[in-house]
Amino acid sequence: MTHVDIAFTISGERLPRDHSYDLWRALSGAAPTLLADPSVAVLPVRGASVGEGAIVLQRRSRLLMRIPEASVDLALDLCDRGFDVAGASVVLGAAKTRPLAPYATLYAHRVAADVDEEVAFVKQVSASLQALGVGADFIVGKRTVTRSPEGDIPGFSLMLCELSARQSLALQVHGIGAHRGLGFGVFVGHK
Repeated sequence: MTHVDIAFTISGERLPRDHSYDLWRALSGAAPTLLADPSVAVLPVRGASVGEGAIVLQRRSRLLMRIPEASVDLALDLCDRGFDVAGASVVLGAAKTRPLAPYATLYAHRVAADVDEEVAFVKQVSASLQALGVGADFIVGKRTVTRSPEGDIPGFSLMLCELSARQSLALQVHGIGAHRGLGFGVFVGHK
């Protein structure tokens, strides 16, 4: 299955820094068929920190989703629609799609940890890579915690190095770990 990234312009009010669950819930209500696909990933929106655990959306802020290519039309139905995300009004604007590219180095801002401990996380990543047939060096980075109704989700940032084109694309499509809809395990190219 071929996946693409689709980036929407986004405008509106301040968002909580930890808005992944609320964003997923809002999008699921608007596009239930699209977001029912477990391969769909939604990355948190980036913005300028304004303190008090909030971000302000900027002109360059985007909502990025990784979706099957066959679902692009479903995603485009989200253009020019407004949403309530954690009490903030936001509007998605125009969207652009781009194919995945085979970067030799990939980075995920966060990968869900089965156990909130770095040594266990390293074992988890090694097993996940082995299951995908990927033998890559990796670097575990910063620990993160994301809230959800089921409780906090721990994770770590992760960089994978010296990947072949096949490995890179497989990792971008499949990711590592749970909670792709909340932006976990989603790899992007790193230069």
